Amino acid sequence: MGFLIRNNIKIDAKKKDADAMNNTDPTSFQSILAGVKRLRDQNGDGEENSSKKRQEQSTTEQVEPSKGVKSNEVISSFNQQRSSPNEKDAQEQTSGAAPIRISSVGKSVLVNTTQKANPLLNHLKNTNWRYVSSTGGNKIYYDYLVKKRSILFLTLTYHKLYTEYISRRMLPLQRNDDNILIFVVDDKNSEDILTEITKLCMFKGFTLLVAFNFEQAAKYIEYLNY
Repeated sequence: MGFLIRNNIKIDAKKKDADAMNNTDPTSFQSILAGVKRLRDQNGDGEENSSKKRQEQSTTEQVEPSKGVKSNEVISSFNQQRSSPNEKDAQEQTSGAAPIRISSVGKSVLVNTTQKANPLLNHLKNTNWRYVSSTGGNKIYYDYLVKKRSILFLTLTYHKLYTEYISRRMLPLQRNDDNILIFVVDDKNSEDILTEITKLCMFKGFTLLVAFNFEQAAKYIEYLNY
């Protein structure tokens, strides 16, 4: 009897559990699942919206030009360092000191009249110059005089024809320390002659400036006169 009672009790308990599961409202599970789905949908929408916002911000940052720079302006080391006229005026007003203006044109270059046929003078445009000539006892030994520096001019072709010419021209000027020889290489096979001219300038106390055309030679004189 005791065994039968225990078996009946177990069977009754199983029936109760089955009845409890059958009597549970299925809509409660559906509501839970629906709630979970809503939460997932909300989170997904939030992530999509935030990603869209980030993409829009990045695109606007790429499209919009940086402040203070025109969209069609090419940036270079030059226009970055160059100030606008309004900025310059503001800087001058704040500093309280008058700006220092340096003239781009120095004193006039003195040109010996013996250089009138020199093509170099056609390129001497960015500095003042005028002719001078020997008068009376004042003998002019230079071809050009720039800020008290005597300059002689020589071309390779002329030196090939008159080898001793430049040595004679250097003699009366070699006691000075700041003489210059502008040597224009206007012919081929110049290496040996350049070596010879370099040695001559070293022994005579001349600075050698080598140019490969008359325009470059004129630029040397302009730079020296600044």
